[in-house]
Amino acid sequence: MDFKEYLKIYNAQKKIDKLAQKYKNRKIVIYGAGQFFCEIMDNYDLSKLNIVAICDKKFENEKKCFNFICITPDELKNYDCDLILIANFDYQRFLTILDDHILYRTKNEGIEIRPLIKLSFWDLFLRK
Repeated sequence: MDFKEYLKIYNAQKKIDKLAQKYKNRKIVIYGAGQFFCEIMDNYDLSKLNIVAICDKKFENEKKCFNFICITPDELKNYDCDLILIANFDYQRFLTILDDHILYRTKNEGIEIRPLIKLSFWDLFLRK
């Protein structure tokens, strides 16, 4: 199953809209700008989310991506935001990286972190 099929089955737009409602007016950083996030950007509307930046290690020399400010994980340590949404289906792995390495003992330690899309491929596979 590819990302596109997974997101369709998961009803991603409905989930994104719920997040936008729940976190209205909160400054959001999206963590992860790989294939999964690109698939979401190409096929779903994130305009209701107050996204202030996209964070990924590949943004060392980039300033904009999808018309959003690009920051590196090092910049995320003290970036002014209220919430981090992980845009990767392997949420737990990236949560550990953020909590234990990137944000540990920084201004943003303890900031709320949650997945942009909640289920993993394994969860979806086990449902069938």
